[in-house]
Amino acid sequence: MSGSMNSIEAVKKKIKVLQDQAEKAEERAEKLQMEVENEKKTREEAESEVTALGRHLQLSEEKLDRVQERLAAALHKLDEVEKAADESERHTHTADTHTQQTHTHDRHTWS
Repeated sequence: MSGSMNSIEAVKKKIKVLQDQAEKAEERAEKLQMEVENEKKTREEAESEVTALGRHLQLSEEKLDRVQERLAAALHKLDEVEKAADESERHTHTADTHTQQTHTHDRHTWS
C-alpha cells in the first residue's frame, strides 16, 4: 500500500508542477498578448502620423507652388514696370535735352 501512496503522491506532485507550468505559460501568454497589442497601437499611431505628415507635405508643396507662381507674376510685373520707368526716363532725358538745346538756340538767336 505504501507503494501506491508514493505513486499517488508522485502523480500529485507532477500535477502540481504541470499546473504551475501552465499558470506561468498563461501569464507569459497574457504578457506577450499585451506587448503585441501595445506594438500594434504604436504602429497604428506611427502610420497615422506618417499619413498626417504626408498630407502636410502635400499641402506645403501646393502652397509653395502657389507662392512660386505669385512670385513669377510679381517679377514679371516688376520687369515691366522697370522697362516702363527706363523708357519714361529716356523720354524725360530726351525732352530735357531738347528743351536745353532749344533754350540755348533761342539765347543765341536773341543775342
